[in-house]
Amino acid sequence: MRDRDVARWIWRGAAVMSMVWLSTLAHGQESTGYIGTSAWVLEGEWDASPSLEDLSSAAQERSPSDLLDLGNDGQWHWIALKDVSTMFGDGYLELATTQIDSVVFLSSCDGVVKDVERFFGVQPRDKRGLTRGNFPTLPLGGAEACDEDVIYLGLQSGKQLLVPLRIAKPSELQTWSFGRDLFFSFYTGIMLVMLLYNLVLYFTVEDRSYLLYVLFLAGVAGSQLFLAGYQGVLPGWDGTSWLGIRLVHFIGIFSGVTTILFVNRFLDLARKGPTYFKLFNALMSLYSVALVFLLMGRLNWAFQTINLVALAALLVIPASIHVWKQGQRSALYLLIAFSFFLLTVFLFAGSQFAGGFEAKWLVYINFAMPVGSIVEMVLLSIALGDRINQFKKESAKAREEQLRVSRLNEKMTRDQNEVLERRVSQRTEELEERNDRLRATLEELKLTQDQLVQSEKLASVGQLTAGIAHELNNPINFVSSSAQSLRRDFDDVTEVLGLLTALAAEDDDVADKVKALQERMVQLDLEFTIKEIDELLTGIDDGASRTSEIVKGLRIFSRMDGDSATEANLNDLLESTLVILRSSLKDEVDLSVDLAPNVPTMACQPGKLNQVFMNLITNAAQATAKTDLSPSERSVRIRTRVLQREGKECVQVAVEDNGTGMSEEVKAQIFDPFFTTKDVGEGTGLGLSIVKGILDDHRATLDIDSSPGQGSTFLITFPL
Repeated sequence: MRDRDVARWIWRGAAVMSMVWLSTLAHGQESTGYIGTSAWVLEGEWDASPSLEDLSSAAQERSPSDLLDLGNDGQWHWIALKDVSTMFGDGYLELATTQIDSVVFLSSCDGVVKDVERFFGVQPRDKRGLTRGNFPTLPLGGAEACDEDVIYLGLQSGKQLLVPLRIAKPSELQTWSFGRDLFFSFYTGIMLVMLLYNLVLYFTVEDRSYLLYVLFLAGVAGSQLFLAGYQGVLPGWDGTSWLGIRLVHFIGIFSGVTTILFVNRFLDLARKGPTYFKLFNALMSLYSVALVFLLMGRLNWAFQTINLVALAALLVIPASIHVWKQGQRSALYLLIAFSFFLLTVFLFAGSQFAGGFEAKWLVYINFAMPVGSIVEMVLLSIALGDRINQFKKESAKAREEQLRVSRLNEKMTRDQNEVLERRVSQRTEELEERNDRLRATLEELKLTQDQLVQSEKLASVGQLTAGIAHELNNPINFVSSSAQSLRRDFDDVTEVLGLLTALAAEDDDVADKVKALQERMVQLDLEFTIKEIDELLTGIDDGASRTSEIVKGLRIFSRMDGDSATEANLNDLLESTLVILRSSLKDEVDLSVDLAPNVPTMACQPGKLNQVFMNLITNAAQATAKTDLSPSERSVRIRTRVLQREGKECVQVAVEDNGTGMSEEVKAQIFDPFFTTKDVGEGTGLGLSIVKGILDDHRATLDIDSSPGQGSTFLITFPL
C-alpha cells in the first residue's frame, strides 16, 4: 500500500470520526450548564483538610467567568458553590478538565458537614462508572430543607488549573462521555495504524528517519491521550500513583525531545541549517531542566517549562522554509503539517496561560490538538513517502552515472593495464639486475663487517702486544735459565755415572775407587743436585703450561666465528680474555673476578664474545686511569650470575668500574659508530658499536648504570 493510499484511508476515517464527534459534542453542549460565575473563590493559604469554620469564615471573591483560572502555583485552592444542591436536585457536578490531581468535595447544610469525598482527578477506569468519564464528577445528593446549602471544592494540581464547572444529568454526562470516548477511540486507531505502518517501513527501508518518526508519533499520540485523561486505563498509571501524577509531564518531555530529533533528522539541519540545529539542541536542553523540576517534585514549574518550549517550537516553520529553499521538496510538507499542528499547540498552550474566555471554548480547544496531530501525521507520512521517492530517483540517477563512470573506468583500466604490463616487464628486468648487484654488495658488506670486527679485535691485540710479549718472556726466560742450570747438574750426574761405570768387581783397588767416588759425590753435592733437577723440571713444566695457556687464549680470542654458533661457557671466555689482559692491567688497576660456578654452556660465537668482553674490560680500566686515584685504588670487577627473569633462566655478566662515569648525553651516543670520548689517535669509535651489534646477534640485552664521577656498570644479560 502506497503512502497516499494510507493517507486517503485515514482522511476518510477522520471525516467519519469528526461527524460523529461533532453531533455528540453539539448535543452535549446544548444540554450542559456551566456555573463558573456562580462560584466563589476563597482567599488565603489552604491545605487538603481545612475545617468548615475556616472555610465559611474566609474572604470570598466571585468568579468573573464560567472558566475558573486558579493559576499554576501547585497550591490548594478552595471554591464555594451556594444553593446548587437545592437548585439542581439529583444532578451531577462535573469538573470538565483532566488537569486536576486531587479533589476534596465537602457538602454542608446550615453550617453542618453533610458529605465529604476525597479522590484524585484521574481515577482508575473501573472506579469511575459509566457516567463519570475522564472528568471528576460529584453527585449533588438531592435537595434538602436547608436555609444555607453550600458545597466546598478543594482543588490541587501540578499543572495549569483551568476549571470549567458544569451541572448535568447522568444521561447527559453519559452521552458526552460516550462521544468523547468514541472520538479518542478513532484517534487511537488512526495513530496506531500510522505507527505500525511506519514501523514496518522502517524495517523495510532501514531509514532512521522512520524510526524517529515512529517515536515522534508515539510521543504526540501519547501526549494527546494523557492530556485527555486516558492514562487511567492502564493499571498503575492513574492519578493515585507517583507516576500517574507525573505522566502528563513525562510524555510532554518525550514528545518534545522526539519532535526535535525527528525535525533535525528529516530536514538534515546539521548540514543544511546548522544555526537552527544549535537552536533546537538548546531547546532540547530546556527539557532536561523540566525533567529536573519534575524529579524534584516541582510539577508546576515543569509544566510551565514544557509549555514554553512547545511554543518555542515555532522555529520549525522558518527552519522548514530555509531547507525548502535549498531544493528539498519534502520540507514543504513538513512546513504545512507543523504550521497546522503548531496552531493547535499554540491554542492549547495559550489557553493554559490566558483565562477569561467562555468555558465551552476550552472543550473545543482540547479537541483541536488531536485533530491537528492527525492532519500533521498524515502530511508527514506523505512527506516521508515523497522523500523515499526522491531518494529512489536520485539513487537511479546515481546508478546510471555510476554505470557510465564504471564503463569509462573499465576502458581506461584496459589501456592502463597494457601500459603497465610493458612498464612492469621493463622494471622487472631492471629490478633483477639491481637485486643481483645488491646481493653482491650485501655479501661484500657482510665480509667487510666480519673483517671490521676482526680488525678491531686485532687492533686491540696489537695494543696489548707488548704486554703479551712480556707475559710470554717470563716463562720462556725461566725455562731457558732452568735449562742451563739443568745442563750443569746433568754434567755432574754424568761424571758420577762415568766413574760408577768404570768400576769393576775384579779390580783389586775397587774399595779405593768406591771411596774416591763417594768423596767426589760429596764434593759435587749430588743430593742437592738431584733435588735441584727435580725443581728445575717442575719449573720448566709450569713455564711450558703458562706459555701454552697464553697461546691458547690468543688462539680463542683471535678466531673468526662468522655466523656459526658453538657451545661455550661464558666463564671460560672471560678467563681466556683475562689471560691476554692481565699482564697489561696488573700494574694499572685492581682487577677482581667473581665467576659463578653454576654457569651453564650456551650456543654462542665465542670469538665475538671475547671481543665484547675485552672491549668492555679495557674501557673500564681506561675510565679508571682518567681519575685521580692511585693504581691500587682503581677497581675493575668482573662477575657472572645465573638469574631468573620473566620466568626464564639467563646468565648475567657485569663489568663494574669506579672510573669517571658518563653523562646522559654521552650514554645516548656511545653506541654510535665513530663516537669516542678519547683523544685523537687513541680510539676509532667503533668498539662499542661492534659490541652492540654482537650482543644483538646473541639476543642479549645491555643495561648501563653510570653517572659522572660515580663509575659505570655494564650489565649484559644472555637468555638461555
